[in-house]
Amino acid sequence: MSYYTQYRHLALEGAKPAPTAQQIAAIETLLEAPLPPTFLAFLQVANGAWFDYTTDVPDGNGGVEKMGFNTFFSADEGDFCDETLVGEIRAARQHTDMPARILPFARDGGNSMVYLDLTEDGGGRVLAYVQELPEWTGKRAHGFIELAHSFDAWLDSLYIDRDTVLDELEHSVSEPSHLDAMEEWLDIGMPAWRRDAGIAALFALKQVELCANEQD
Repeated sequence: MSYYTQYRHLALEGAKPAPTAQQIAAIETLLEAPLPPTFLAFLQVANGAWFDYTTDVPDGNGGVEKMGFNTFFSADEGDFCDETLVGEIRAARQHTDMPARILPFARDGGNSMVYLDLTEDGGGRVLAYVQELPEWTGKRAHGFIELAHSFDAWLDSLYIDRDTVLDELEHSVSEPSHLDAMEEWLDIGMPAWRRDAGIAALFALKQVELCANEQD
């Protein structure tokens, strides 16, 4: 059994069927720009998908903040602020006066998003809009930050965070099927994980625990 659809080193969940020509045309008409081939290729397999990968976002202080823009918007006929490409374009233009040729395409669990900048100056770069947090959560960069010079380069930069793996093994894996899915996720996105002593040991321990629970 396969739990994911694979695109390069990415394991995708819950993707919808590939968009139709009419849906692509509607997005490009509203965007006022053609979608780049690399974005279209990804959209064919990742339409509305979810993926658990980390992006390093410059924090404005010489470091990075690890963020997950894990909900990819769909090509469905959208309305407004509904995690469709069309709906999020409309929302961005109304709420933030976003100019034409800038496409919001994914978000984190809050109000931070990533955008494809297809303006003449942007040249296809990927930007993040990072929502500022209250002071008690620590400082972070706020506003638009360039993450990559192209969509393809942004995809290449995504990775599975080791601390996330250890945390999910410790706290989220409670059934054998969860462990099977995690193994597939790691095989796709972190092929060398079995050579990581910490991850491999915790994975093996979780296997023993789940086997004992089944026997009980």
